[in-house]
Amino acid sequence: MAHDHSAHSVQHIVPGFGADRAAHYDAQAALSLAGVQAMYELVASAMTSRLDGQQDASLLAVGLGTGMELVPYLRFDVPGWRFTGIDPSSAMLDVARKRLETEGLLSRTHIHVGELKSLPEGPPFDGAQMMGILHHVEGDAARMELLREVARRLKPGAPLVIGCRVGKDPVLTDVEFRRLRAHGIPKEELDHRRKLFDAKVTPIESDAVLAGMLEQAGFTTPKPLFVSLQFKVFLTQSGTASQG
Repeated sequence: MAHDHSAHSVQHIVPGFGADRAAHYDAQAALSLAGVQAMYELVASAMTSRLDGQQDASLLAVGLGTGMELVPYLRFDVPGWRFTGIDPSSAMLDVARKRLETEGLLSRTHIHVGELKSLPEGPPFDGAQMMGILHHVEGDAARMELLREVARRLKPGAPLVIGCRVGKDPVLTDVEFRRLRAHGIPKEELDHRRKLFDAKVTPIESDAVLAGMLEQAGFTTPKPLFVSLQFKVFLTQSGTASQG
């Protein structure tokens, strides 16, 4: 059975990621991020490639959200793998539990409501993925703290797949919003989304800045895996760079 360290008497409400959004998050993500399903499949491809031959690997998913990112692992013949998914939004994890139960993954998934630093100590993980999280973390110091905490939770040499928004190019932002308009999103809603994006999302400045942050946290030079406009996914590895 899956272990669940959420406090049932406490609801973790994360601004912008409550029950009202959780129910529609996957549909929104499919519009906001072109190729999202291919991206998740590439994440699983990278992780299983780097951990090839490990029948009982443990994988940390930081910011599990609705659990969609774990579903592709069903295609990769890793029945012995175990997953730990954390997220500060209990509403998002409620969706994840239902999805993972339907897909037959809940019995080998440990779900924890909260931030990574609140996860109880345990054996280091064989790998980790952190998708769409870093650009929601405010300030360089907090971002470095999170990256270092991820590194601390991993075995030396463990792979990390990280995806986040990099750069804020107005031309590419216009391309993104024009696609949303083509999918029938009303202008009023687009204007609202743009304001929220400007106010709440702070992309990493550049690929070089992200690489520097990863190096300071103890990871190797990242390799690009996937790009969808300004959302980029990289593969890196822990334990061989300076902890800085």
